[in-house]
Amino acid sequence: MRRIIFILVAIAAYATSTAQSAYERIMQDPSYALGVYRLYPTEFKEQTAVPKGYKPFYISHYGRHGSRYILHDYKFDRVYGVFADAAYFDKLTDYGKEIFERLKRAKETAYGREGELSLKGQEQHRQIAHRMYQNYKQVFKKADYIDAKATIVPRVLISMTAFCDELLHLNNKLDIHYECGKPFQKWLNPYYKDNDPRLAKYIDRYRHKANPEWAKQWREYRRKNIDVSRILNSLFKPDYVKSMPMPQDFVFYMFKTATSLPGTPADVSILDVFTKEELYQQWKMVNAIFYHEKGPSGIQQKFLNGVSAPLLEKILEDAEQKVANGKEAVTLRFGHDGNIMGLLNTMRIPGWCEQVDNYDDIEKYWNDFNIPMGCNLQWIFYRNKQGEVLVKMLLNEEEIAFPKQIDSSMAPYYRWEDVRKFYRDLLPQIYELGGYNRLEKLLDK
Repeated sequence: MRRIIFILVAIAAYATSTAQSAYERIMQDPSYALGVYRLYPTEFKEQTAVPKGYKPFYISHYGRHGSRYILHDYKFDRVYGVFADAAYFDKLTDYGKEIFERLKRAKETAYGREGELSLKGQEQHRQIAHRMYQNYKQVFKKADYIDAKATIVPRVLISMTAFCDELLHLNNKLDIHYECGKPFQKWLNPYYKDNDPRLAKYIDRYRHKANPEWAKQWREYRRKNIDVSRILNSLFKPDYVKSMPMPQDFVFYMFKTATSLPGTPADVSILDVFTKEELYQQWKMVNAIFYHEKGPSGIQQKFLNGVSAPLLEKILEDAEQKVANGKEAVTLRFGHDGNIMGLLNTMRIPGWCEQVDNYDDIEKYWNDFNIPMGCNLQWIFYRNKQGEVLVKMLLNEEEIAFPKQIDSSMAPYYRWEDVRKFYRDLLPQIYELGGYNRLEKLLDK
């Protein structure tokens, strides 16, 4: 009876926590408008007690790199250049002059390092590793060695190093095997364009900067629904505002610059340029980009619903081997935000795989702020003396559900055989959707 009550309370708490809309969340805490630039959380819900008789023995992890500098300096350049031009012609308002001075200070510490991991990003991974070790100390102490692999991008490599350095600081007897290389890219980063030249051409059909059909619709929606006049008039004099050729693009790049600064050493913010409502509007447009580039948008034969098939299969293969081996083990993988988004979609996780027909509905199911800097997906495996295996899934160190087709009577703990069967049965369909079985047919001749 106590277990039934506990489950009902947990379900009620979960429903309450997830009932808040994206708009309400951003109004309450504007940091959520940072989206994928949001700093990794530092507070976590208490986890559900482990079923009696079960002990953890295997950790399967995929983590995004930590906080970084703005991905491309040209976004900062476009914003800074407009302010510099307006300052030269004395077209800045008093508030615009203040923001320009902040941008100058930001340029001293947050410019010229596009895409690089910041010190905050390293610290995020040290803290994640620290908690993982403390929560599953018995797994680390008994593991023969720890397998750690990263994509070939420097910020990911340094994230892996910071993570594993913390583990070694806690236990210098750990045997950690570090690897990085192009052979691992096919599953660590299925979106990596050099994996297959045919795949590269196809992926470009989804990339915003490649100007696919959906991007034209995105810009048209933005033109009709996003008003940037208040922002511009607060920064520039009226005649300068009227002369701006692409005002919405400028504000969009200013938003991207603003969201990138909290993760850098720059002790400056320009987020106050935007009201909460305007932060929400700009976030909404960025969120839609990720939905189209990594999510279940449904275009082009639903290719994106299956592109992460190699990563899912690798996770399954590693788990199958470790479960069969019966020994304690830890598998650490390090990559990027889009890889986790795509994986959650491919895995058919609620909130990441729903297809919608209009921009206003995207945020009901797809929220990029749930993939902050340092985001990680963990499968924690448990076993009892009878050899029965359970698995629990954590996103950012908090319990989430597997697809509803899998028996959830013990949720958030699931029978491994049920999870394994569901995904083994699903994989052929995913590979077909992802085009891996018919790449030559997907591309125009």
